[in-house]
Amino acid sequence: MKIEDFKNARKGFRDRRKSNEIKEVRERKVSYQEMFDASKIFEEDPRADNEAWISARIFVDWKNLHNLPTKEVKRKVTGFLNDWHCHLPVTDELAEKMKRTYQQMIPFLKALENETLEDFEFEKKKEVEGKEYSNEEILAKVFGSFCKIGYKLKGVAASKLLSLINPNLFVMWDTAICETYGIQAPSEPYVRDKRYVPDFFPLMKQKANDVIDSYIKDKKCNRSEAIRAINNFQKWRPLAKLLDEYNWVTYSEE
Repeated sequence: MKIEDFKNARKGFRDRRKSNEIKEVRERKVSYQEMFDASKIFEEDPRADNEAWISARIFVDWKNLHNLPTKEVKRKVTGFLNDWHCHLPVTDELAEKMKRTYQQMIPFLKALENETLEDFEFEKKKEVEGKEYSNEEILAKVFGSFCKIGYKLKGVAASKLLSLINPNLFVMWDTAICETYGIQAPSEPYVRDKRYVPDFFPLMKQKANDVIDSYIKDKKCNRSEAIRAINNFQKWRPLAKLLDEYNWVTYSEE
């Protein structure tokens, strides 16, 4: 065997092994106890900056983000995103663009207001601004709009920002989590961000329902009771946020 052939064979083996690992992670069912344990670790780990998310949820009027003073958006919103390593410029321009984007998306955000990760129906139809959209189209429009704010605010920061705007629906992601689930970072900007709605979000919905099913089986309760108990496990932190904490502790923390 030539050296080049040997290198290619080794690369093929590594690629197959990585593919198998990704498949295993994607298909793995997460139990409620695993998620609860991860959340406790997350809460106690200073590197997780847990208080930053809670403070942002409490002290920012997210329903009126477009009307907040630019100075407050810079300090509280950009400040939070940078606490979570988004490396954004703390400028009036970025703050004002976030406010404008939010204002433009208000009708679509309202259409998602009562949606939850675990019960999200992708094909459900809704009328927004006189046009009919599916839930999936609305979700993609909202996420895509926030990804394109600019000033270094793309998919990772958008997921964090939207988790604050609607914490029952949006799950945050980062590069380590994406790579673990096989959502690689391409060279072209925004390409990976387009995979949030068709790939990452349905996967997180499945994980959320695995958690709920495990709780129902263990506690012998109905679905509504299970969801209520899970959402009440940590103050201010619903299922979608707990799932992010599981992902961070399991796949992002080094």
